[in-house]
Order: sequence, then structure tokens, then C-alpha cells
Amino acid sequence: MGLPPLLRKELRWGWRKKLPLFVLFVVVPALFVYGTLAFEHVLPKSVQVAVAPAGPGVTQDDLEVVRGAVTLFSDPSIYESRTAAMQALSRERVYAVVTAPADLTTGTGRTTVELFVSGSVVPYLEPAQVLANVAERGLSSLVDRPVSTAYTVVGRERSLSAYLLPTFLFVLVLLVAFAYLPYNLASEEAAIDRLRLESSLSRVVATKLAAFTVLLVAPVAVFDLASRYLGTPVGFLRPSVIVVYALCFLAAGTLAAAVTVALRFSAWGRLANLAVLLFCLAFSGLAYPRGFFSVARRDFVTFLPTYHAMVAARGFTLRGQPLTAYADTFAILLGTLAVCCVLFAGSVRYYERGA
Repeated sequence: MGLPPLLRKELRWGWRKKLPLFVLFVVVPALFVYGTLAFEHVLPKSVQVAVAPAGPGVTQDDLEVVRGAVTLFSDPSIYESRTAAMQALSRERVYAVVTAPADLTTGTGRTTVELFVSGSVVPYLEPAQVLANVAERGLSSLVDRPVSTAYTVVGRERSLSAYLLPTFLFVLVLLVAFAYLPYNLASEEAAIDRLRLESSLSRVVATKLAAFTVLLVAPVAVFDLASRYLGTPVGFLRPSVIVVYALCFLAAGTLAAAVTVALRFSAWGRLANLAVLLFCLAFSGLAYPRGFFSVARRDFVTFLPTYHAMVAARGFTLRGQPLTAYADTFAILLGTLAVCCVLFAGSVRYYERGA
């Protein structure tokens, strides 16, 4: 067969598959381009920062002056107490805490403003030093006295490699849920149809999800052992860590199964799941603090369960926080799983009605 007939054959095939090809070669690249627009600056300028009193005797004017001094390179909020601000820092609700000393605006002589950052949020450690310099210069110009800044890292200061390990494990979980699981379901469509005669589609998929969830313990153990071997030990083999990753996989896997079943195990289902995977990877803030994003996208990130799950995973692995510290996150994940189960039940009904 000559070249022209082969070209005509490919053109006919492309016309029949025009919608999947449009998604793959137009929509997906557009999502990548849109994702790059989420980053506005190399140096983040809208990171949430807490301004809190260093102790008793701090006035509202003292707090307002400190907030004004750090506004240029952050999005500061005033907290009533240092304890509340440090709690927010440990939950990644803020990425730095700046404390205002008493009599900042009325006293004389040299005074010190303290800036605290978490050693577990590695991407913000260097920008926080810039923030400390900005705060020192800004305060010296706003108050009629010399002001110095004390920069303190709270907790163990992690390397970038250690910081990224929980993120990579989270990406692996999403890949298994939205890429491999739909492929596995589609490849076993005939076997699943036969099993429906003896059981139900819901039970078949639920069993597969349970099996994959158990298998996820293996990569968790690999990450734990590899981090120790490479000299950057991260505590992955903890019940809290396994629970948060398992809940994420169950919710994501159930959603992926719902899409696969609703689209009748077709290539469309795999493309749709790929789109969901790309969305989660691009907009969940898995690696960078929210302040690296534009303000609109920063607020949007907080609506995604994957963002809250990633923060909890970092809290368990890098900061060694207890499971109870993220009770609200587990409530979000359980609610998300319940919604995905409802969607899956609806997709099964739709599939069996057309079978």
C-alpha cells in the first residue's frame, strides 16, 4: 500500500476519533497552560502570615505597625495570641508568625521583632528570610527607634528531598487511582460482566478497591525505608499516615470507578479520569505553599480535599503531629468518600440499566 492510501486511512481514523483527539491534543495542553498562570512570582508575595503579640502589654497600634511593615511581601492577619498563631503555623494555615513586642510604637531604645517559620515547609524558608529583612527595614522606618528581627525555625529543618517525599507518594496514590485502576477495570470488562452473574458490580469494584488499598502499604514502606537509607528519614510507617493516604485513594479510586462505569469502560472514561488526575496535580497545591499562587487560585485550592489531605500528610510525616490534630481533615475526606460512593452507586445503576 502506498503512502497516499495510508494517509487517507489515518485521516478517516482521525475523523472518527475527533473528540478524543481534541481532548488529548487541545484541551489537555490548554489545562497545562492555564496551570502555569497560577504562579505569579518566583518570590511569593501573598503568603499568609500571622501577626501576634509577643506577650502582655502589646497594643493594637503595635500590631498594626508590624502588619504594615510586612504587607509588601505577605498577606498578614492579626491573631489575638501567640499560641493561636503558632497553632495556625503548625497547620499550614499561615507560613510565618511575626510577633510584636510591647511598647513598639511608644518605647525607646532597640527592640526586637521575632519571626517564626516551620522547618517542614522548605520552599518558604528562604523567602521568609527576605520577609525578615523587609520587616526590619519597614519597622525601622515606621517607628522612631532601632528595630532588629530575630529569625527562628520551629521544629526540625527538613531538606527539600525530605519535603518532597510525601508529595511524591501522594502523586503515586493519585496515579494508581486515576490511571492504573481505570485501565485495570477496562481490561477486565468481560470478566466483570461474567462476575455480575454471581455477584454485583458494586461488590466486584469494592473488592478491587480494597485489594489496591492493601497493596498501597508496600510503597509506603518503600518510601520509609528509602528515606532512611538516603539519610533523610521521614516517618511514613505510622497509622495516621497510612490512614490519610488510604482514605485519599479510596475516595479517588471510587470516583475513578464511577467515571469508568458511567462511560461503560470506554476510552472516554480513561480520558476523563486523566483530566481529573491532571486537575488534581495542577490545582491541589501539592508541593508549594498557597502563597506561591495568585490570590484567586490560592483561595480556590482550599476548597479541594486533596489540598487538605496533603497538608495532613506533611503534618504526620514531617512534623510528627498526632492524628487528632487533623480531625477536621479526616471529616472532609470521609465526606468526600461518601459523595464519591453516591456517585458510584448512580453510575452502576446507569450502567446496568443500559446493559
